[in-house]
Amino acid sequence: MKLSCTQENLNKGLSIVGRTAKPQATLPVLSNILIKTEKGRLKLSSTDLEIGANCFIGAKIDKEGAITIPAKLLIDYVMMNTDEKINLEVVKNTLFLKSAKYEAKIKGIPASEFPLIPEIKNKPSISFSPNKFNEAINQVLIAPSYDETKPALSGICLKILKKEARFVATDSFRLAEKKITLEQEQKEQTIIIPSKTMSEVFRIINLISPSSVTLSLTTNQVLFSFDDVQIVSRLIEGNFPDYEAIIPKTTETEITLDVAEFQNTLKMANLFAKESGSNVKLKINQNKLEISANSPLLGENISHLAAQTTGPAAEITFNAKFILDALNVINTTKITLGVTGKLNPGIIKPFGQKDYLYLIMPLQTEQ
Repeated sequence: MKLSCTQENLNKGLSIVGRTAKPQATLPVLSNILIKTEKGRLKLSSTDLEIGANCFIGAKIDKEGAITIPAKLLIDYVMMNTDEKINLEVVKNTLFLKSAKYEAKIKGIPASEFPLIPEIKNKPSISFSPNKFNEAINQVLIAPSYDETKPALSGICLKILKKEARFVATDSFRLAEKKITLEQEQKEQTIIIPSKTMSEVFRIINLISPSSVTLSLTTNQVLFSFDDVQIVSRLIEGNFPDYEAIIPKTTETEITLDVAEFQNTLKMANLFAKESGSNVKLKINQNKLEISANSPLLGENISHLAAQTTGPAAEITFNAKFILDALNVINTTKITLGVTGKLNPGIIKPFGQKDYLYLIMPLQTEQ
């Protein structure tokens, strides 16, 4: 293999696929990036056997070929290289890199040992706006479980309902749901995508700002395509809970709050609440919210916020961190919090919007 490409393109391509390579893997080739010429371009690939990443970049190909190179060393070397163009040549199992000021040779592993990344071809696809897709990922990634004994809860459920896509995640203590309207009617189906995959897709979309996001499915795999990048991932087997059954249709008491003011007040309360599992008590009265936190060791904090309320007075205890997680991903300046008594879940929604909701279970405290 012999080729040349710009440092900028090579560095960007490596940054896209580099995170999928598995450092200190039991199988050494999984710590490597596959460098391969294909159809007049340079193809960079990595996989951890659950997620596979491909990125195509422009290059001047003089001789076809392929090799795998340790990901971290190659990424760091190219990133630190300040020359405009880098020449790459493979001799036996060694990659020679040469540019205006720098030369290096890195020992690799034959491309024949690199695991095959599955291809998904000729399958129905669903197109999304990159901005809307990334907003959906960001708003639900706060809620999946990290409990490996509950695999269905460790991913993001994607529910396709003809002309609507619903992204849902829950860890049993809270639930986030985001709805996106689809331009074309789709076959109804439900899949569970690993959270790790969605985090990587989110990162890459932010990195490259693609023109579109396309999702293609098989029975056990999903392909995300955006411009010259592909992410292939396994799907999580199992059934996602019937989450709609636990979402209250209405709430007795509602309060509208300024997001920035509510965030700051919760952070202050959480200074005192951390020792007790971040428990904060909310008391909703006529156009007023009282937030309090108590620590036997540190003391007590009480704050009052003016707010618009409807319904009877209410008192409920929540995990402050869970509320803050939602406020951090909501893009409106105001939110609506709805509650029904001390023991029923609360619902947070962006003010004036119906495409996102965040359900949070209350905490039981001593009377």
